[in-house]
Amino acid sequence: MTSVTVATLMTSSKEDVVSVLGGIYEHSPWVAEAFYTSHVDGTTADSNAIENVRQLFDILSSIVDAATREQKLQLLRAHPDLAAKVEKLKTLTKESQEEQSKAGLDTLTDEERVRFLSLNESYRVKFGFPFILAVRNATKYTVISAVEGRISNTPEEEFVSALGQVHKIAWMRLLGAIDYPNPAGFLTCHV
Repeated sequence: MTSVTVATLMTSSKEDVVSVLGGIYEHSPWVAEAFYTSHVDGTTADSNAIENVRQLFDILSSIVDAATREQKLQLLRAHPDLAAKVEKLKTLTKESQEEQSKAGLDTLTDEERVRFLSLNESYRVKFGFPFILAVRNATKYTVISAVEGRISNTPEEEFVSALGQVHKIAWMRLLGAIDYPNPAGFLTCHV
């Protein structure tokens, strides 16, 4: 199962729901599993409330927001370093490979790569998770500027900021996974 309507998803098996939604939040199928249990499974579900992709996203994001701090930290740590070498792209999820390629991160010059890797390492040491940015429709210059700007955040500010970026990434992935009427526009990152 790859691209379905919300209506079809709401009548799908747990396996199919996890197949469609399991990669929306990086290496965190627990979000899709919790969604299935709370909104699709016939014994406990409240599927009447979900009619469109926005409502679906709101529920998925609320599952993440209601998670423990440790679950959220694990979700943040599940994201790849944005400057992963091209050789390492095969270890990333299909969604991350596509997003990083679109941002031109696979075309960093040697100087840009050294600068970004240094910033990225400083960020990881300070915050305990990789720098996360919704890079689809961004440029490598936007990404470098964003890490430079966010590295001065407090740990709590950055925890919130990184989760916000995770939700943006999830929204963009969800739009790619769900068929919905009249798609228009696109989401970009804002630094």
